[in-house]
Amino acid sequence: MILQRLIGYCALILITTIATYPVLAENQIGLEVESIRYQSSTGSDISPLELADALGYLKPLKLERVGDVQGGPAALQATATGQSDIAAAFNGAVLNIVAAGAPLTAVVSWRGTNELTTPGLYALDNGEINSARDLIGKKIGVNTLGANQEAVADIYLAKGGLTQDEIKQVTFVPLPTPNVEQSLRNKQISAASLGFTFRDAALARGGIKALTRNVDLIGVYSDNTGVMRNDFVAKNPNATRHLVAGIAKAIAWTQEREKNRREEVIDVYTKYLEREGRGGQAAPLKYWQSLGIATEGGWIKKSDFEMWVAWLDSRGEVDAKSIDLSKIYTNQFNPYSAEGKGTQ
Repeated sequence: MILQRLIGYCALILITTIATYPVLAENQIGLEVESIRYQSSTGSDISPLELADALGYLKPLKLERVGDVQGGPAALQATATGQSDIAAAFNGAVLNIVAAGAPLTAVVSWRGTNELTTPGLYALDNGEINSARDLIGKKIGVNTLGANQEAVADIYLAKGGLTQDEIKQVTFVPLPTPNVEQSLRNKQISAASLGFTFRDAALARGGIKALTRNVDLIGVYSDNTGVMRNDFVAKNPNATRHLVAGIAKAIAWTQEREKNRREEVIDVYTKYLEREGRGGQAAPLKYWQSLGIATEGGWIKKSDFEMWVAWLDSRGEVDAKSIDLSKIYTNQFNPYSAEGKGTQ
């Protein structure tokens, strides 16, 4: 009888332990915070952060959405001033603000450009705008100033033979991303920088043509990174590592499905937006093809920042000789990088 009771007691302990193990495992991770504040994009591209949440890779961390943001520079400002804990922005803008003294560090690639998904500069297919020189004295619509779209357009104009004085005669007009295409069709602007799902939706409607595509002009590269505030990282190293690892895992999960199973990615993200009450943003996702990130899990290449130093220097925004790229980004929290693997 005593033996039977002992066996039963041990079995009860085993069952209870197994039943509570997931909770114990989550609570014993040692995370310093329970939630991560972020701003969602007004565009309709897939956010690796939200996708990681949709896939359950961030648990037990919770995402706290604190509004929408129009463009990377504004997102960086919000994170630098403590209004959010993570931002996504164009690498040139990250380089610029960190060089100016902002206490931020890029921790994971967020988006890139390849043949599957490449932004570009587009004009109406009516024969009026056919080259860089046709844009002198004209307006180009971009999502925000000082970001990837303006940088690439600048490079296009320079490679098209325009002098710096002629480039200054081209006006960049910041517009809400969903309005850029319609502004082009209404002839309020002469060219539009269109990217990702918005570009593909516009092409499907017809009547526009590419003056240049980023992948043709620059090649394959990662153009955006996820950025965190240095004091947050210092105070919350476990939460930072867990957050970045979850984002990296979501990127790797997506990369495995981009060529042959992209519908699965679209379905997961669409359902997530619907659960969050943002189903109206999901329609353009049917055109989504890729995050465009070349490195597994989104670890950051030095060249992703190095390529923008000369452009920023030419604009007088940074001193190329004073830039220390090792202070701009880190891969130490990304388990897919050599640096991150060494700390696991």
